[in-house]
Amino acid sequence: MYEVFTRKVPRMGNPVMSFTRAGNVVFNTLAARELQKATIDHVLIMWDTESRKIALKSTSNKKDPRAYRVAYRDEGNGAGFSAKTFLDYIGVDYSARRAMDVDINANHELVIEVKVPDEFFKRKSQPRIVSKASNS
Repeated sequence: MYEVFTRKVPRMGNPVMSFTRAGNVVFNTLAARELQKATIDHVLIMWDTESRKIALKSTSNKKDPRAYRVAYRDEGNGAGFSAKTFLDYIGVDYSARRAMDVDINANHELVIEVKVPDEFFKRKSQPRIVSKASNS
Protein backbone atom coordinates (compact mmCIF):
# COMPACT_ATOMS: atom_id res chain seq x y z
CA MET A 1 0.00 0.00 0.00
CA TYR A 2 1.33 3.44 -0.97
CA GLU A 3 1.44 6.45 1.26
CA VAL A 4 1.69 10.06 0.13
CA PHE A 5 5.05 11.57 1.02
CA THR A 6 4.77 14.90 2.83
CA ARG A 7 7.42 17.48 2.02
CA LYS A 8 9.77 18.23 4.88
CA VAL A 9 10.03 21.87 3.82
CA PRO A 10 6.75 23.01 2.32
CA ARG A 11 6.74 25.55 -0.46
CA MET A 12 5.09 28.63 0.87
CA GLY A 13 3.69 31.72 -0.79
CA ASN A 14 4.83 33.93 2.08
CA PRO A 15 8.22 35.17 3.23
CA VAL A 16 9.56 32.47 5.54
CA MET A 17 12.49 32.30 7.95
CA SER A 18 13.73 28.86 9.04
CA PHE A 19 16.18 27.39 11.49
CA THR A 20 18.11 24.55 9.87
CA ARG A 21 19.67 21.43 11.36
CA ALA A 22 23.10 23.00 10.79
CA GLY A 23 22.18 25.96 13.01
CA ASN A 24 21.59 28.44 10.20
CA VAL A 25 18.89 31.06 9.83
CA VAL A 26 17.68 30.87 6.24
CA PHE A 27 15.11 32.74 4.18
CA ASN A 28 12.98 31.36 1.37
CA THR A 29 13.01 32.94 -2.09
CA LEU A 30 10.32 35.52 -1.32
CA ALA A 31 12.00 36.69 1.88
CA ALA A 32 15.43 36.74 0.24
CA ARG A 33 14.14 38.86 -2.64
CA GLU A 34 12.68 41.40 -0.24
CA LEU A 35 15.89 41.57 1.79
CA GLN A 36 18.06 41.86 -1.30
CA LYS A 37 15.80 44.53 -2.81
CA ALA A 38 16.25 46.54 0.40
CA THR A 39 20.05 45.99 0.08
CA ILE A 40 20.32 44.33 3.48
CA ASP A 41 23.74 42.71 3.68
CA HIS A 42 24.39 42.64 7.42
CA VAL A 43 22.07 42.24 10.39
CA LEU A 44 22.22 42.37 14.15
CA ILE A 45 20.27 39.65 15.94
CA MET A 46 18.22 40.86 18.88
CA TRP A 47 16.47 38.64 21.44
CA ASP A 48 13.65 39.45 23.87
CA THR A 49 13.60 36.68 26.48
CA GLU A 50 10.25 37.64 28.03
CA SER A 51 8.23 37.65 24.82
CA ARG A 52 10.47 35.09 23.07
CA LYS A 53 10.87 37.34 20.06
CA ILE A 54 13.71 37.57 17.59
CA ALA A 55 14.35 40.81 15.76
CA LEU A 56 16.80 41.41 12.94
CA LYS A 57 18.11 44.93 12.59
CA SER A 58 19.88 46.00 9.43
CA THR A 59 23.32 47.50 9.87
CA SER A 60 25.68 49.08 7.37
CA ASN A 61 28.63 48.69 9.74
CA LYS A 62 30.31 45.62 8.26
CA LYS A 63 33.08 45.81 10.86
CA ASP A 64 30.68 45.51 13.82
CA PRO A 65 31.73 42.23 15.49
CA ARG A 66 28.07 41.56 16.39
CA ALA A 67 26.91 41.75 12.76
CA TYR A 68 25.98 38.68 10.70
CA ARG A 69 26.53 38.78 6.94
CA VAL A 70 23.49 37.70 4.97
CA ALA A 71 24.65 35.46 2.12
CA TYR A 72 22.40 35.41 -0.94
CA ARG A 73 22.37 32.30 -3.14
CA ASP A 74 23.60 32.86 -6.69
CA GLU A 75 20.50 31.13 -8.05
CA GLY A 76 18.34 33.79 -6.38
CA ASN A 77 16.39 31.22 -4.40
CA GLY A 78 17.23 32.03 -0.81
CA ALA A 79 19.58 33.62 1.68
CA GLY A 80 20.85 33.01 5.17
CA PHE A 81 23.56 33.16 7.78
CA SER A 82 25.08 30.89 10.42
CA ALA A 83 23.59 31.43 13.88
CA LYS A 84 24.26 28.19 15.76
CA THR A 85 25.68 29.95 18.82
CA PHE A 86 22.65 32.24 19.00
CA LEU A 87 20.16 29.38 18.58
CA ASP A 88 21.97 27.46 21.33
CA TYR A 89 21.89 30.57 23.54
CA ILE A 90 18.12 30.98 23.27
CA GLY A 91 17.47 27.22 23.53
CA VAL A 92 15.94 26.52 20.13
CA ASP A 93 15.71 22.88 19.08
CA TYR A 94 17.07 22.88 15.54
CA SER A 95 17.43 19.10 15.26
CA ALA A 96 14.78 19.38 12.53
CA ARG A 97 14.15 22.27 10.19
CA ARG A 98 11.67 24.74 11.71
CA ALA A 99 9.99 27.44 9.65
CA MET A 100 7.83 30.44 10.43
CA ASP A 101 6.18 33.14 8.37
CA VAL A 102 7.77 36.57 8.75
CA ASP A 103 6.93 40.10 7.74
CA ILE A 104 9.80 42.04 6.26
CA ASN A 105 9.69 45.75 7.00
CA ALA A 106 12.61 47.15 5.01
CA ASN A 107 11.78 50.73 6.01
CA HIS A 108 11.74 50.04 9.77
CA GLU A 109 14.62 49.87 12.19
CA LEU A 110 13.73 46.23 12.87
CA VAL A 111 13.58 44.55 9.47
CA ILE A 112 12.13 41.34 10.91
CA GLU A 113 10.43 40.82 14.24
CA VAL A 114 8.92 37.43 15.01
CA LYS A 115 7.72 35.51 18.05
CA VAL A 116 9.32 32.08 18.16
CA PRO A 117 6.63 29.43 18.76
CA ASP A 118 6.93 27.57 22.07
CA GLU A 119 7.26 24.22 20.28
CA PHE A 120 10.55 25.42 18.69
CA PHE A 121 12.33 25.35 22.06
CA LYS A 122 14.10 22.39 23.61
CA ARG A 123 12.08 20.67 26.24
CA LYS A 124 13.58 20.94 29.66
CA SER A 125 13.88 17.45 31.04
CA GLN A 126 12.29 16.88 34.40
CA PRO A 127 14.72 15.86 37.12
CA ARG A 128 14.34 12.21 37.99
CA ILE A 129 13.12 11.49 41.46
CA VAL A 130 15.17 8.75 42.94
CA SER A 131 13.53 7.03 45.84
CA LYS A 132 15.64 5.20 48.32
CA ALA A 133 14.49 1.67 48.85
CA SER A 134 14.55 0.76 52.49
CA ASN A 135 16.09 -2.53 53.45
CA SER A 136 13.65 -4.30 55.75
